[in-house]
Amino acid sequence: MAFSPTPHPVLVLPTEEQMREFADRGEEGLTDLATRLEKREQLIRLEKDDPYRYGFEPDHWVDADNLWKGVSELLIQGGNRAGKSEFAAKRIVQMMTAKKGAKVWVLGMTAQSSIRDQQQLVYKYVPVEWKNIKKGKVQNVSFSQKNGFTENTFILPNGSQCWFMNYSQEMRVIEGGEVDMIWCDELVPITWIETLRFRLVTRASSHELSGRLLITFTPVDGYTPTVKEYLNGMQILETRPSPLLPGAVNVPGCPPGHMPYTAENRKGNGRIIWFYTSMNPYNPYSEMVKTLKGETSIQIKLRAYGYAENLTGNQFPKFCHVHLVSPKDIPEGTNYMAVDPAWNRNWFMVWIRVDEKGRKYVYREWPDRDTFGEWATPSEKPDGAIGPAQSIGGGRGVEELKDLIEQLEEGEEIEERYIDPRAGATQAAGREGGTSIIDLLSEGDNPLYFSQAAGISIANGLTIMNDWLNYDQSEPISAMNEPNLYVSKECGNLIYSLQEWTGRDGERGATKDPIDTLRYLAVMEPIHVNEQTFQGTSVGTY
Repeated sequence: MAFSPTPHPVLVLPTEEQMREFADRGEEGLTDLATRLEKREQLIRLEKDDPYRYGFEPDHWVDADNLWKGVSELLIQGGNRAGKSEFAAKRIVQMMTAKKGAKVWVLGMTAQSSIRDQQQLVYKYVPVEWKNIKKGKVQNVSFSQKNGFTENTFILPNGSQCWFMNYSQEMRVIEGGEVDMIWCDELVPITWIETLRFRLVTRASSHELSGRLLITFTPVDGYTPTVKEYLNGMQILETRPSPLLPGAVNVPGCPPGHMPYTAENRKGNGRIIWFYTSMNPYNPYSEMVKTLKGETSIQIKLRAYGYAENLTGNQFPKFCHVHLVSPKDIPEGTNYMAVDPAWNRNWFMVWIRVDEKGRKYVYREWPDRDTFGEWATPSEKPDGAIGPAQSIGGGRGVEELKDLIEQLEEGEEIEERYIDPRAGATQAAGREGGTSIIDLLSEGDNPLYFSQAAGISIANGLTIMNDWLNYDQSEPISAMNEPNLYVSKECGNLIYSLQEWTGRDGERGATKDPIDTLRYLAVMEPIHVNEQTFQGTSVGTY
């Protein structure tokens, strides 16, 4: 019977030209070809029989591993059939084999989907010698295609155990446990993630692979609170070409015709990677291309690249990592400061510097995220939820705030200080009766002199801010094409607010104060000041 080679998307057959080259070498060449083809067939058999050891791992799996090093959380967003669950299932089994007595959880949507999807894949990657091992005092690997693992758990001979759970169960099933690794598949609720993080803390230092949270899904429900938890405030690290969306700027911060590939979350403890459908060689990508023909860019981003669009109407659509700078890269210039006072929470303060080219750099915020935590956090509300920085150390009087400002500035020269025009004029109890906040700030041994910011409409102020942020995203950044506003990477609360604020929560929006503070500076049009700025010009005569 004639030899019929097995099709394989990675282990490709020799081309016709290569076959002729083997034939031209005579019997030796044909023997060499037969040996190579038999080796190929052997590798295909090994991949099928023992995928744990011989399964093919594409380059983006390697990128995901490298991205996960040194951080506790990895979010894999993928297009349909991108291979994200295959990656997760194999890494779960590798954790169990690498550490004796490892404990891992695998969570899915429902009990049925767990058996159908996750349990099948995890069993696929169990080492072949353990798949049919007899039940003993320790090991118990009992699996059927119909029912999955017996009692939704299995134990390897080295004592490592895996439990399968689902989000349709009550959340108390995950309370109190201590585990080495957790894999959450598909639409994990944000409340579960917040609880699961604490289940990893105790065992995080017991092994280099321990203390890890892995989340995989295609964001078919759009920009959910879970997506927002990771993507809001992220910094894009790498982009890749997007052939199905060529030419246009698809995501702020990406070059034209590109989509995000890897990113760092705002907290710095997690990474994000997008598995494109085209990256999975086992998937008939041509069929996906046909299916997506004529679809909207939103659907193409979602289905082919695993990217969920934020459609809630962010007020600063062009703000992205291009606007972020390291503190050491902020040049010398003229300093300005603005505050947004409030009596029931911390005042938010921003310092901005204008260089000789007129570029603005936010170089300081208070309260800063590193010291006080988040000013706002992701939530189901459009503008986020109140964070700890709004109240930690709150209740300061005006004199305390003046002392704080003096300590932060360390004697640096401030050209002008601005304050909310409404709150600044509000009457408060002073030493000699009723007086405004501006008056209180100007009293005492270390007076600070503030001016009311211009009381123009919020819409006009936002227009100025967007003008500062504007640049041609379809062209490279250059001296002729760059934004007029940059923000220090240390100003995490302002950065998050610029990415999050929609205005839909009105006056009570959790991210509103940082935006207002920057707006007070924008409407006052700060300039670079030098010795010649206010000098008069001579007038010629006849």
